Amino acid sequence: MTDLRPFTPADADAFAALQLAALGRAGSGEDLLAADARRSPADLLRRRMLVSAGGEVLGGTQLQTWAFSPPGFLHAQLMVHPDARGQGHGRALWQDLLAAAQQAGARGLHADVPDPDPADRDWAARRGFTVHAHRFASQLDLTHFDPAAFEPQRQAAQAQGVTFTDLSGTDLSGTDLNSADEATLDRYLNFVADRLIETPDLAGHPRWPLAQVREILRLDHDPRPDWLVLALGPDGEWLGTTAMIRFRSLPFAYNELTALHPQARGRGLALPLKLQVIERARREGFTTMRTNNHSLNAPMLAVNRRLGFAQQAGRFEMHRPLP
Repeated sequence: MTDLRPFTPADADAFAALQLAALGRAGSGEDLLAADARRSPADLLRRRMLVSAGGEVLGGTQLQTWAFSPPGFLHAQLMVHPDARGQGHGRALWQDLLAAAQQAGARGLHADVPDPDPADRDWAARRGFTVHAHRFASQLDLTHFDPAAFEPQRQAAQAQGVTFTDLSGTDLSGTDLNSADEATLDRYLNFVADRLIETPDLAGHPRWPLAQVREILRLDHDPRPDWLVLALGPDGEWLGTTAMIRFRSLPFAYNELTALHPQARGRGLALPLKLQVIERARREGFTTMRTNNHSLNAPMLAVNRRLGFAQQAGRFEMHRPLP
């Protein structure tokens, strides 16, 4: 007999295992609970439900506010273990999730569907979802990366008077900051917030609050100011940034963002800027770097291909308005 019930912290490992089996999303129960603990008070909703039988988790849902969702939309995740599909669990989970979203007053649902399995996309389409965007991971093998191959691009940036620096020496903890640290941190967070809404991922979205920017840069729990890199113009103006973070349970460095100020685009600076975090990752002993790409971000896709990033499996972002 199956049971539809709320998630509890004791289910964290089982929920993480379900995400891996159903979505290919790696992570641990410890990571899941740590992310819950860091969740901003402004994020008012996170609801998880599980279907289980005989103590074994067969499927689950997660409904939450999420910074990448359109305004008024909730991010919906529905998973059924591959061995338990075709038994009606998805239908029961969907009906419960839809009712919860409507009760919460959501304008719509935003779901990410893995692209290798058309059946998942068809399942969502039958429930009113349509494809809004396609995103995919890209991966770079750092063990065979040859930085000398990109010396011409580095020299071209230098010829423009561009230099690179990072936030090393700046206290990013958010507590007991001196005035110089406070000013630098505030300027950097605002610079990143401005660049984010210029990306295809967040075009048309409201500008993120600075607390949300701090979260994606992991400044409150694993700060690495030396991994927050700036490209500076001849007069010290900020031209662009690239940011790298790490997930302690995963064996790769993650390039969270590479972005240029609109007035600095078209000058060939994205590639030498990205080289900065690649070199830092190699010095730390990482053998792999990953990033995520929006399929419409043609300039950055071209930079990644030139550097040797290989496209991985991706996901379709699908939307469903609610009445």
